Amino acid sequence: MKSLLCVFLLTAYCAIGCGGGSQTSISPTPQQASIETGQWEFTIASTNPAVYVETDLTEPQGMESSIGSYIYATALFWNQNGGSIAGLYEDCVNWQTTLSVTGNAVTAMVFSGSTQAAQATATLSADGKSMSGTFQLNGVSALCSAPVTASGTFSGQLIAPLSGTYKGSLSDGSALTIQVTQNSSFDITSTGTSVLPGVTTNLTLGPNPGSPAYNNVIGATISAPGTATNVNGSQTFQVFGHFSPDASQLAFASYNGQWSTGTLTKQ
Repeated sequence: MKSLLCVFLLTAYCAIGCGGGSQTSISPTPQQASIETGQWEFTIASTNPAVYVETDLTEPQGMESSIGSYIYATALFWNQNGGSIAGLYEDCVNWQTTLSVTGNAVTAMVFSGSTQAAQATATLSADGKSMSGTFQLNGVSALCSAPVTASGTFSGQLIAPLSGTYKGSLSDGSALTIQVTQNSSFDITSTGTSVLPGVTTNLTLGPNPGSPAYNNVIGATISAPGTATNVNGSQTFQVFGHFSPDASQLAFASYNGQWSTGTLTKQ
Protein backbone atom coordinates (compact mmCIF):
# COMPACT_ATOMS: atom_id res chain seq x y z
CA MET A 1 0.00 0.00 0.00
CA LYS A 2 2.82 2.39 0.85
CA SER A 3 4.49 1.61 -2.50
CA LEU A 4 1.30 2.29 -4.46
CA LEU A 5 0.85 5.62 -2.65
CA CYS A 6 4.41 6.70 -3.55
CA VAL A 7 3.83 5.79 -7.21
CA PHE A 8 0.59 7.81 -7.24
CA LEU A 9 2.22 10.89 -5.70
CA LEU A 10 5.19 10.71 -8.06
CA THR A 11 2.90 10.36 -11.09
CA ALA A 12 0.82 13.31 -10.01
CA TYR A 13 3.94 15.43 -9.40
CA CYS A 14 5.39 14.62 -12.82
CA ALA A 15 2.11 15.26 -14.57
CA ILE A 16 2.26 18.80 -13.20
CA GLY A 17 5.92 19.74 -13.43
CA CYS A 18 8.19 16.92 -14.67
CA GLY A 19 9.39 15.68 -18.03
CA GLY A 20 10.35 17.38 -21.24
CA GLY A 21 6.97 18.88 -22.05
CA SER A 22 6.55 22.63 -22.31
CA GLN A 23 5.17 24.70 -19.44
CA THR A 24 2.90 27.69 -19.77
CA SER A 25 3.28 30.76 -17.55
CA ILE A 26 0.18 32.93 -17.28
CA SER A 27 0.87 36.56 -16.49
CA PRO A 28 -1.67 38.27 -14.24
CA THR A 29 -4.03 40.61 -16.02
CA PRO A 30 -3.45 44.23 -14.98
CA GLN A 31 -6.20 45.20 -12.58
CA GLN A 32 -8.38 48.21 -13.14
CA ALA A 33 -7.38 50.85 -10.58
CA SER A 34 -10.15 52.65 -8.75
CA ILE A 35 -10.03 56.32 -7.80
CA GLU A 36 -11.20 56.99 -4.27
CA THR A 37 -14.14 59.36 -4.39
CA GLY A 38 -14.27 62.32 -2.05
CA GLN A 39 -12.33 65.55 -1.66
CA TRP A 40 -9.23 65.94 -3.83
CA GLU A 41 -6.60 68.64 -4.12
CA PHE A 42 -4.48 68.87 -7.27
CA THR A 43 -1.33 70.97 -6.99
CA ILE A 44 -0.02 72.57 -10.17
CA ALA A 45 3.66 72.55 -9.28
CA SER A 46 5.03 74.45 -12.25
CA THR A 47 3.54 77.76 -11.13
CA ASN A 48 4.64 80.31 -8.55
CA PRO A 49 2.77 80.52 -6.30
CA ALA A 50 1.37 77.00 -6.53
CA VAL A 51 -2.19 76.85 -7.84
CA TYR A 52 -4.55 74.27 -6.35
CA VAL A 53 -7.46 72.70 -8.18
CA GLU A 54 -9.91 71.77 -5.44
CA THR A 55 -12.69 69.32 -6.25
CA ASP A 56 -15.26 66.98 -4.76
CA LEU A 57 -15.32 63.81 -6.85
CA THR A 58 -18.32 61.54 -7.02
CA GLU A 59 -19.01 58.43 -9.09
CA PRO A 60 -22.15 58.23 -11.24
CA GLN A 61 -24.13 55.04 -10.73
CA GLY A 62 -22.98 52.30 -13.11
CA MET A 63 -19.97 54.31 -14.36
CA GLU A 64 -17.18 52.88 -12.22
CA SER A 65 -14.40 53.90 -14.63
CA SER A 66 -15.49 57.54 -14.79
CA ILE A 67 -15.91 60.02 -11.95
CA GLY A 68 -16.11 63.77 -11.65
CA SER A 69 -17.59 66.81 -9.95
CA TYR A 70 -20.72 68.69 -10.75
CA ILE A 71 -20.26 72.23 -11.98
CA TYR A 72 -20.28 73.92 -8.56
CA ALA A 73 -17.88 71.48 -6.89
CA THR A 74 -14.52 72.41 -8.45
CA ALA A 75 -12.60 75.58 -7.59
CA LEU A 76 -9.17 77.13 -8.11
CA PHE A 77 -7.30 78.43 -5.06
CA TRP A 78 -3.94 80.15 -4.65
CA ASN A 79 -2.07 82.42 -2.24
CA GLN A 80 -1.87 86.02 -3.40
CA ASN A 81 -0.81 89.20 -1.67
CA GLY A 82 -3.66 91.65 -2.05
CA GLY A 83 -6.09 88.85 -2.87
CA SER A 84 -9.83 89.27 -2.47
CA ILE A 85 -9.93 86.96 0.58
CA ALA A 86 -8.35 88.74 3.57
CA GLY A 87 -5.70 90.16 1.24
CA LEU A 88 -4.08 86.72 1.30
CA TYR A 89 -5.91 84.36 -1.05
CA GLU A 90 -7.83 84.09 -4.30
CA ASP A 91 -10.57 81.59 -5.04
CA CYS A 92 -12.41 80.97 -8.31
CA VAL A 93 -15.47 78.73 -8.63
CA ASN A 94 -17.86 77.54 -11.41
CA TRP A 95 -15.54 74.82 -12.71
CA GLN A 96 -16.20 71.15 -13.39
CA THR A 97 -13.81 68.18 -13.49
CA THR A 98 -14.22 64.79 -15.17
CA LEU A 99 -11.81 61.84 -14.92
CA SER A 100 -11.65 58.46 -16.64
CA VAL A 101 -9.42 55.52 -15.73
CA THR A 102 -7.93 52.72 -17.82
CA GLY A 103 -5.72 50.43 -15.75
CA ASN A 104 -3.79 52.97 -13.66
CA ALA A 105 -3.80 55.65 -16.39
CA VAL A 106 -6.00 58.68 -15.69
CA THR A 107 -7.28 61.20 -18.21
CA ALA A 108 -8.75 64.33 -16.65
CA MET A 109 -10.50 67.33 -18.14
CA VAL A 110 -11.40 70.67 -16.58
CA PHE A 111 -14.39 72.58 -17.91
CA SER A 112 -15.64 76.12 -17.52
CA GLY A 113 -19.33 75.70 -18.21
CA SER A 114 -19.44 73.55 -21.34
CA THR A 115 -16.01 74.72 -22.56
CA GLN A 116 -13.03 72.45 -21.97
CA ALA A 117 -10.21 74.55 -20.53
CA ALA A 118 -7.49 72.01 -19.69
CA GLN A 119 -6.59 68.35 -20.10
CA ALA A 120 -4.28 66.21 -17.98
CA THR A 121 -2.85 62.69 -17.98
CA ALA A 122 -1.64 61.00 -14.81
CA THR A 123 -0.66 57.74 -13.19
CA LEU A 124 -2.90 56.61 -10.34
CA SER A 125 -1.42 55.04 -7.22
CA ALA A 126 -2.32 51.44 -6.35
CA ASP A 127 -4.52 52.56 -3.45
CA GLY A 128 -6.39 55.08 -5.61
CA LYS A 129 -5.60 57.96 -3.27
CA SER A 130 -2.98 59.93 -5.22
CA MET A 131 -1.76 60.58 -8.76
CA SER A 132 0.81 62.60 -10.66
CA GLY A 133 1.16 63.65 -14.27
CA THR A 134 1.19 66.51 -16.77
CA PHE A 135 -1.40 69.01 -17.99
CA GLN A 136 -1.93 71.54 -20.73
CA LEU A 137 -4.43 74.33 -21.28
CA ASN A 138 -6.89 73.73 -24.08
CA GLY A 139 -7.92 76.72 -26.18
CA VAL A 140 -7.59 79.23 -23.33
CA SER A 141 -4.69 81.34 -22.13
CA ALA A 142 -5.62 81.39 -18.44
CA LEU A 143 -7.81 79.81 -15.77
CA CYS A 144 -9.52 82.76 -14.08
CA SER A 145 -6.62 85.02 -13.13
CA ALA A 146 -4.61 82.14 -11.66
CA PRO A 147 -0.88 82.21 -12.53
CA VAL A 148 -1.07 78.96 -14.52
CA THR A 149 1.41 78.19 -17.30
CA ALA A 150 0.26 76.75 -20.63
CA SER A 151 1.56 73.32 -19.63
CA GLY A 152 3.28 71.72 -16.70
CA THR A 153 3.22 69.04 -14.04
CA PHE A 154 0.81 68.37 -11.22
CA SER A 155 0.09 65.97 -8.39
CA GLY A 156 -3.16 65.10 -6.66
CA GLN A 157 -4.17 63.53 -3.39
CA LEU A 158 -7.26 62.57 -1.45
CA ILE A 159 -8.11 64.98 1.37
CA ALA A 160 -9.49 64.00 4.77
CA PRO A 161 -12.95 65.31 5.75
CA LEU A 162 -13.06 68.45 7.86
CA SER A 163 -14.57 67.10 11.09
CA GLY A 164 -13.71 67.46 14.77
CA THR A 165 -12.88 70.19 17.28
CA TYR A 166 -10.52 72.98 16.22
CA LYS A 167 -8.94 75.69 18.37
CA GLY A 168 -6.78 78.73 17.72
CA SER A 169 -6.57 82.50 17.92
CA LEU A 170 -7.46 85.13 15.35
CA SER A 171 -5.82 88.42 14.49
CA ASP A 172 -8.60 90.34 16.28
CA GLY A 173 -7.35 88.85 19.56
CA SER A 174 -10.18 86.35 19.99
CA ALA A 175 -9.72 82.75 21.09
CA LEU A 176 -11.77 80.51 18.83
CA THR A 177 -13.11 77.00 19.41
CA ILE A 178 -15.38 75.31 16.86
CA GLN A 179 -16.81 71.83 16.45
CA VAL A 180 -17.28 70.79 12.83
CA THR A 181 -19.29 67.92 11.35
CA GLN A 182 -19.09 67.24 7.61
CA ASN A 183 -21.72 65.17 5.80
CA SER A 184 -21.59 63.04 2.64
CA SER A 185 -22.73 66.02 0.54
CA PHE A 186 -19.58 67.98 1.53
CA ASP A 187 -21.60 70.41 3.66
CA ILE A 188 -20.90 71.19 7.30
CA THR A 189 -22.70 72.07 10.49
CA SER A 190 -20.59 73.83 13.10
CA THR A 191 -20.97 75.47 16.48
CA GLY A 192 -18.40 77.20 18.62
CA THR A 193 -17.35 80.18 20.67
CA SER A 194 -15.19 83.23 20.14
CA VAL A 195 -13.82 84.69 23.37
CA LEU A 196 -12.55 88.23 23.87
CA PRO A 197 -11.90 89.72 27.34
CA GLY A 198 -15.33 90.10 28.92
CA VAL A 199 -17.30 88.90 25.87
CA THR A 200 -18.12 85.38 24.72
CA THR A 201 -19.75 85.06 21.31
CA ASN A 202 -21.65 81.95 20.26
CA LEU A 203 -21.06 80.91 16.64
CA THR A 204 -23.03 78.75 14.22
CA LEU A 205 -22.06 77.82 10.65
CA GLY A 206 -24.06 75.93 8.05
CA PRO A 207 -24.60 75.13 4.37
CA ASN A 208 -24.39 77.85 1.73
CA PRO A 209 -27.89 79.08 0.82
CA GLY A 210 -29.32 80.04 -2.53
CA SER A 211 -28.99 78.64 -6.02
CA PRO A 212 -26.43 77.55 -6.91
CA ALA A 213 -25.62 76.29 -3.42
CA TYR A 214 -21.89 75.67 -3.47
CA ASN A 215 -20.56 72.85 -1.31
CA ASN A 216 -19.19 74.14 2.01
CA VAL A 217 -16.12 71.95 1.49
CA ILE A 218 -14.50 71.80 -1.94
CA GLY A 219 -11.28 69.81 -1.90
CA ALA A 220 -9.17 71.28 0.90
CA THR A 221 -11.07 74.58 1.08
CA ILE A 222 -14.07 75.62 3.13
CA SER A 223 -16.51 78.50 2.78
CA ALA A 224 -19.63 78.95 4.88
CA PRO A 225 -21.97 81.60 6.23
CA GLY A 226 -22.42 82.00 9.96
CA THR A 227 -24.21 83.82 12.74
CA ALA A 228 -22.48 85.33 15.78
CA THR A 229 -24.55 86.04 18.90
CA ASN A 230 -23.51 87.77 22.14
CA VAL A 231 -24.85 90.32 24.65
CA ASN A 232 -24.72 92.98 21.94
CA GLY A 233 -27.03 91.08 19.58
CA SER A 234 -26.54 88.95 16.48
CA GLN A 235 -24.75 89.53 13.21
CA THR A 236 -23.85 87.45 10.19
CA PHE A 237 -20.36 86.67 8.99
CA GLN A 238 -18.60 84.64 6.30
CA VAL A 239 -15.65 82.29 6.68
CA PHE A 240 -13.08 80.91 4.27
CA GLY A 241 -10.30 78.44 4.98
CA HIS A 242 -7.69 76.15 3.45
CA PHE A 243 -6.72 73.06 5.41
CA SER A 244 -3.95 70.46 5.39
CA PRO A 245 -4.47 67.11 3.58
CA ASP A 246 -5.01 65.30 6.89
CA ALA A 247 -7.38 68.09 8.06
CA SER A 248 -5.24 68.69 11.17
CA GLN A 249 -4.72 72.44 10.55
CA LEU A 250 -6.95 75.09 9.06
CA ALA A 251 -5.79 78.50 7.83
CA PHE A 252 -8.88 80.51 8.61
CA ALA A 253 -10.29 83.90 7.60
CA SER A 254 -13.52 85.43 8.90
CA TYR A 255 -15.32 88.52 7.55
CA ASN A 256 -17.92 90.62 9.39
CA GLY A 257 -17.17 94.04 7.95
CA GLN A 258 -13.44 93.45 8.30
CA TRP A 259 -11.21 90.40 7.99
CA SER A 260 -9.75 88.42 10.88
CA THR A 261 -7.29 85.62 10.19
CA GLY A 262 -5.57 82.84 12.07
CA THR A 263 -4.69 79.15 12.19
CA LEU A 264 -6.84 76.54 13.90
CA THR A 265 -5.50 73.16 15.02
CA LYS A 266 -7.51 69.98 15.41
CA GLN A 267 -7.65 68.75 19.00
